Amino acid sequence: MRARGSMLATGVLVGTLGLLSACGSDGTEAYCEQLENVSGPFGDLRDGDFSQIDQVMDDMTEIEDAAPEDVAEEWATFAGTIRELQAAVEEQGLTIAELLELAQQPDLSAEEQERLQAVDGALADLDLNELDSASQAIAEHAETECDLTLGGEQ
Repeated sequence: MRARGSMLATGVLVGTLGLLSACGSDGTEAYCEQLENVSGPFGDLRDGDFSQIDQVMDDMTEIEDAAPEDVAEEWATFAGTIRELQAAVEEQGLTIAELLELAQQPDLSAEEQERLQAVDGALADLDLNELDSASQAIAEHAETECDLTLGGEQ
C-alpha cells in the first residue's frame, strides 16, 4: 500500500529545498558566505542523493543567527519550520533522509505508514503560505545583497 501520510512532510521539504538550490557568486559578508556554503550540497539533493540532507538542515537553521535585520523575521519562520520538521521526524525515530526514503517506497508496512502519518500530523498546523512568503523574501534578499540566485537551476 502506498503511503499517503507523507505528503505534508514532503511538501515542507520541497519548499525548504527549493529555496537553497542556488547558483551564485562569492559574497563577502558572513551571511552571504553561509548562504553560498549551504547551497553547495543541493546539486546532490536535486540528483536524488539525500545522504547530506540532515546536516544541510542543521546548517540552514544556523544561518538564522547571521541573518541581517532585513530578513531576520523570515529566517526565524524558515528555521522554525525546519526545527519543527526535525522534531517531528526525530519523534518517530527517523532522520529526514530516512523519511524521504520511506516516502518514496511503493509498499510500506502498517508501522511505516503510521510513522509517516504521525510526522504529517505533527506538521499539520504549519502555515505553508507563511513559509513560502518567507522563502521568497529570503531569495529576493539573497539576490540583491549577496548576488546569489536561490531556488534556481545551476
